[in-house]
Amino acid sequence: MRDLRSLETVIWVVRLGGFRAAAAKLNTTQSAISARIGQLEKELGVRIFQRGPRVTLTAEGTALLRYAEQMVDLREEMLRAIADPAAMRGLLRIGVSETLAHTLLPRLVERIGAAHPGIVLDMVVDITPALRQSLAAGHIDVAMLAGTVEDPRVVNQPLCSYPLGWLASPSLGLPERPLRLAELTRWPILSFSHDTEVSAELRRCFAEAGGPGVRLWGSTSIATMAELAQAGVCISVMQVVAAEREIAAGTLRILEVADVALPAVDFHVSYLRKPDSHLSATIAGLARELAGPPG
Repeated sequence: MRDLRSLETVIWVVRLGGFRAAAAKLNTTQSAISARIGQLEKELGVRIFQRGPRVTLTAEGTALLRYAEQMVDLREEMLRAIADPAAMRGLLRIGVSETLAHTLLPRLVERIGAAHPGIVLDMVVDITPALRQSLAAGHIDVAMLAGTVEDPRVVNQPLCSYPLGWLASPSLGLPERPLRLAELTRWPILSFSHDTEVSAELRRCFAEAGGPGVRLWGSTSIATMAELAQAGVCISVMQVVAAEREIAAGTLRILEVADVALPAVDFHVSYLRKPDSHLSATIAGLARELAGPPG
């Protein structure tokens, strides 16, 4: 075989479930995909795919796929080791959680612009569940999010860990001492959406504490949490790092709440392992370098 293009075609047909989807991904025609596969089958003297209502691998095709993935992965490793960073080009779609949009993303974008001027960025800020779905569906190339993406096709690498805190406006007049949960239920408690681990932990803490009913509000926006807390509308539970300016300005204060140990939020950078993941892997490595050791 003359190059790796035919092997990449096999990989995409398998991963996307058919010749038509692979053709759309590789920006070619379905007949061109069939021709590549036919030529490869002729060179190897075996059938790679069993044609039918659904394209499936033959036993020989299954063996070939394993070697094809290894060869393409080795090429990606070679490119990462020797390629000139300034020569890297292409569109990179990044999905990022709002906390990292306020902390890591500005530095990452600046570094990408300086080191890889040929990369065009398309960025979206969203909640972690949506970012997981977008990455798995191939709508974004790199996700920086809370937790990991549980998918065997995905590479997850640790980025950083940010502690949570109870933040409130000084205008609420709460005493400067450790507070009990029951003392906070006068106000709504605003944190992340109800389908997140943080929200589940808060529900558990208040249920164990008993006392008056608590109003747990949810939001997908860190900025909204900070703004409503500053206005005295609620007490917000969020990453302290995202409210450093407000705390320094005295418009928010950190509350000490007795007998509650809020978990830190661990962030990861994730990308799909695929034939053209060299760019994603490079930017993921850059994000890890800028984030520093987790914790």
